Amino acid sequence: MKNTLIGRLFILIVIVSLFGCKKDLKDIDPPPRPGGDEDRTAAQIVLDSVYSKYKYLSYWGSFIEVVNPISTLTDKYTDADDLLSYLKRQTPVQNGYIFHPALNGQPLDRFSWIEDIGSTSDAAAKADLADGYGLYMAFDGDRKDSLFVFFVEGGSPGEKAGIKRGDKVIEMEGDKKMVYSNQTKIDEYIEGSTLSIKIEGQNHIEKSYSLKYTSYDIQPFQLGKVFNENGTKVGYIALSSFEELYSGGSDTKMKKGIDSTFTVFGTQNISKLIVDLRYNGGGYVSSAIYLLNKIVNSSGNNKVMFKYDLNENLKKERDAGSQDFVDEIFKKSNTTEINNVVFLVSDYTASASEIVISALMPYANVKIVGYEGATYGKPVGFFREDISDDIGLWAASFKIVNANGFTDYWDGIKADYPNINDNIYKQFGDPTEDMTSKGLSILNSSNAKASSRATRVSNSARGTIRELNKIPTRNMLKD
Repeated sequence: MKNTLIGRLFILIVIVSLFGCKKDLKDIDPPPRPGGDEDRTAAQIVLDSVYSKYKYLSYWGSFIEVVNPISTLTDKYTDADDLLSYLKRQTPVQNGYIFHPALNGQPLDRFSWIEDIGSTSDAAAKADLADGYGLYMAFDGDRKDSLFVFFVEGGSPGEKAGIKRGDKVIEMEGDKKMVYSNQTKIDEYIEGSTLSIKIEGQNHIEKSYSLKYTSYDIQPFQLGKVFNENGTKVGYIALSSFEELYSGGSDTKMKKGIDSTFTVFGTQNISKLIVDLRYNGGGYVSSAIYLLNKIVNSSGNNKVMFKYDLNENLKKERDAGSQDFVDEIFKKSNTTEINNVVFLVSDYTASASEIVISALMPYANVKIVGYEGATYGKPVGFFREDISDDIGLWAASFKIVNANGFTDYWDGIKADYPNINDNIYKQFGDPTEDMTSKGLSILNSSNAKASSRATRVSNSARGTIRELNKIPTRNMLKD
């Protein structure tokens, strides 16, 4: 599908200290051969490097076969992706998945990939850019397969036009058949370079828009607010990803949103918080850490946020003095004492988002409200190594471990309250929206009745929503 996001991290964990630098891998170039590299073509040298660097960097490097000379393996391939797929299949196989049963019997490394870094796409130049309209839609079977917008990405053409979550799509490119049986044609419309779309808002007013498929700056800060019901105050913050904190020497809109929200939380002495990460597939770990330092209470200040578990090669580098993988430590940067945190999650919630959840568990009463039974499940992370001018290797190289030793959440972080409806007809932060209502009920017993209603709606409506276009995988580029 053309409607992909380039330059973002979906379910990627990238260590903060590696931003703005490349790891020096001069010591792991392919071993010399008789006659030297002049006996190898440029394409063969690329494949040799994919093998040698993946074996050196992969968290599961010890499981990768030893070949000598390397060419006895790499000469069987003409494509770097095919070679990497073969190597990934050598990583350990895991079973026992409950929330992601399709992964049973599959190798653990389903994450590493080859990136085309020679792309001329504008979005390849900056990690906070996305390509497309920023509109994600779903069919609702309860409404005879009507098509609705379930998420509008901040900063996108769709968001700038004024299209909102919950709006009904009644026409695209003059086609009024906006039902599941016409999915193939609708896919074609949202892949086009322009999109003529007619929307019926929740006020039943129809509007037409002409959108251009383009690159745009992602604005992930959705909302910060305080609920005040029956004398109990609960903070709420929603982020759709973790983008950069600074751009051109200035604070980004995301950082400004986080800062202003927590300033309000401080003035109102917020001790209970809902963090809405239901569509947050990750991003810059530096930004996730920034949020964590805003949330953490005094019991976690100056204590371990999370640690890195490494393969033997990278452990040796750390033991030799490398600072790339030292423990991350909480540095509290708020005036609040937040002791109770509810996370709103889905299968989209991954990587840096899962770090936020995991890192807070030892220091606060954390509860998880899930659209499914768990988050995505990605405790490993990477940094990019350039193989050539056109090819970059992202090898899953390290694993995240929280202060209590919690790790290996390959099947996702389990929800305490699973199968709560993501009510796409209500906006983020609406106290009557099912997931938000459930979070409030957990933090405020006076809302228990509303939570019960939301759960019943969820159980009856669950499974009738069929997504047309899923929020795509993210890649992250760094200088």
